[in-house]
Amino acid sequence: MRSTSGMRKLVNRIEMELKEQDICAVYNSELERVWPKKTSPAKRKQEIKRFAKKHQLEVTFYDVGLCAVFEKPHRAPSERTFVLPLQSKPVSQTRKRPASRSRQR
Repeated sequence: MRSTSGMRKLVNRIEMELKEQDICAVYNSELERVWPKKTSPAKRKQEIKRFAKKHQLEVTFYDVGLCAVFEKPHRAPSERTFVLPLQSKPVSQTRKRPASRSRQR
């Protein structure tokens, strides 16, 4: 049975971390508070994927001790915005020469 307060804490932690960085890694010790280890690994992953989808997140699993890495969904290539930094060119100012006075002879 899932802990709703544990789920809420997890959601808050993930949301807070994703405001400051691109990913949020959640390790097995935290995952088991919401999805106990006694659940089969395949079912746990399935439930974590459902959780990620519900909260509009992408999730990647690393099986060494089970680590779930959550991130904001990637945009489709057509929706991506690219910002290219422009290198500024040094500004060289030329002095205007004073108008030459014609000598009268």
